[in-house]
Amino acid sequence: MALESCPLEIQQLRHLVAAVQYGNLLKAADECNISQSGLSRSIRSLEDRLGVQLLIRRSKGVEPTVYGLSVVRRAHLILNEVNRSVDELHAIQAAEIGDVSFGVTQNYGYYFIPEILAELLEAHPGIRVNVITGGFLDLVTQLKLGVVDFAFGLIGLIEEDGEIDIEPLREHHSRVVARSLHPLASKVGEVTPEELAAARWATLRGEGFQRIFTEYFSSQGLRSPSQIVRTDSIALIRQLVASSDMLAVLPPDIVHDELVSGSLSILDCDAPAEQTHVGLLFRAASFITPQAQEIIDRIRRRLTH
Repeated sequence: MALESCPLEIQQLRHLVAAVQYGNLLKAADECNISQSGLSRSIRSLEDRLGVQLLIRRSKGVEPTVYGLSVVRRAHLILNEVNRSVDELHAIQAAEIGDVSFGVTQNYGYYFIPEILAELLEAHPGIRVNVITGGFLDLVTQLKLGVVDFAFGLIGLIEEDGEIDIEPLREHHSRVVARSLHPLASKVGEVTPEELAAARWATLRGEGFQRIFTEYFSSQGLRSPSQIVRTDSIALIRQLVASSDMLAVLPPDIVHDELVSGSLSILDCDAPAEQTHVGLLFRAASFITPQAQEIIDRIRRRLTH
């Protein structure tokens, strides 16, 4: 039987995902509230439908075949979409506007997005929002799995595979920031790449940022500087720079108050990862709910006007 003519059942996918997750049919059966024999029959029925072996069964447990891994990867997306659909229907029944889950890169989780959400919640008090912050590539993974409806923030490099649509909205600029008492803050003239490489840094640990940061110094023939702290927290980096001699690459908007008060300074130099774009990311051909569209429209208006 051709694969494309084999309709799959949601429960069979749940059973397969649980078996792969636990590596044990008994534990998977307990999780799915089904007997072990019933779960085993369900997975074998799925294998018969697809015409391929999905699990390797051993005395101490099970592990997925290459076919099983492929099906499980897609099953996560399907099951997330089903769960989100059920949640949305319950919200409609309760006369609520519904739920939204979206991803934000770390810096915009600290500013801009809080303002958008404050406006949204004032206009629609019934909405519930789940915001996931992370590095660009982390959010791409969450988007592909259907964990989030869309993502917003700094756009990094991504291999084109047809699964993700990117909508750039505007350029984004970051600068090297130091506390005003830092020796480089009072230097007359431009700070050189060699001086930046000799400094200590607090940086974002996201793969995309780390790659661009490292490539900046290697392109200058320099070793990557010492990154004393790597974190997902913009707030932590901001505090570390203000209270130590570490440098950081940050958007000026984030440290606006400190720049105005004079406690922090922008160094006179090119910044690693200085310029990129900010924009929206969508899963190709995905359905955007009205409540998600409301947030997307607010982001677009704020950044393009």
